[in-house]
Amino acid sequence: MTLEQILEDIKNDRVKKIILDSDIAIEMDDQYALAYCLGSEKIQLLSANGGTFGKGDTGDYVLGAEACYNEFLRLFDICGCGDKYTTYMGAKNCIFDNGGKPIDCPAARNIINTALSMPEDELLYVVATGCCTNVSSAIMLEPAIKEKICVIWLGGQCLDFKGKLDECNLAFDYAAGQYLIDCGVPLILLPAHDHGTCVLTFGFDDLAKIEGDGKIQKFFRDEFPNTPKFHWNYMGKRERILYDVAAPAVLTTPEHFKFSIIPAPIFTDDHYYAFDRMRHNIIYMESMERDPVLEDTWKYISRLK
Repeated sequence: MTLEQILEDIKNDRVKKIILDSDIAIEMDDQYALAYCLGSEKIQLLSANGGTFGKGDTGDYVLGAEACYNEFLRLFDICGCGDKYTTYMGAKNCIFDNGGKPIDCPAARNIINTALSMPEDELLYVVATGCCTNVSSAIMLEPAIKEKICVIWLGGQCLDFKGKLDECNLAFDYAAGQYLIDCGVPLILLPAHDHGTCVLTFGFDDLAKIEGDGKIQKFFRDEFPNTPKFHWNYMGKRERILYDVAAPAVLTTPEHFKFSIIPAPIFTDDHYYAFDRMRHNIIYMESMERDPVLEDTWKYISRLK
């Protein structure tokens, strides 16, 4: 599909088949993004890829990958669907530390195998809400999948940002981000920081909008938000982040996003943006509306059984 056709595709009522590739062990927004996927009638989750990140004081990517894999298993069990979805172990290294070479891991192979098995007239959406090591590795290993997938990647700063590019989803594997933005795969780029998906925050009182007394509702409303790992203080306010929910929301309520087709920006080697009007195009999120996406999040969690 062309980028114009993809923008039309996300607006139609066709149920979108997705792989969720997530560093689900690093923050709390990933878990809510998974619940969003499970509760939406417009998304068919095919499988999950554990992402990775540098875990702990030493930045251990092995520990990060294992933590994400295990957290997916835990969340699927809590949501009562552990036997329905397969989780694949993500990269235990980053492309940057691997000399620019792909990491051949189960998660990358899952993207390849799923993409190549898609019907001729149907697109696979790879929804990536962490560093894009698995996704970039898959494309490096099998470039033909660029014709079969659209990547929705949440990462980086807004294009008007003038400082160093240090957003965590990009910074954990900068080389993977450089490859993804350069390779020409159909890409919907959701910038996080400055005025991107970071508008998606919620207050503790918002959780009361999750209705029902089932195990899943109690977990997301009462138990998980109160774990010691999370501190309710964001930018001096009693709020938490929910950035990652924006990625699947692109496929359910695109009317709440403003998109543009633009030449792909360049992630320079010294970690700044550069621009070239002759570059291939991508879809870029200019802005999003916070409230409708949050309302859908609470609604989808409320309906889970």
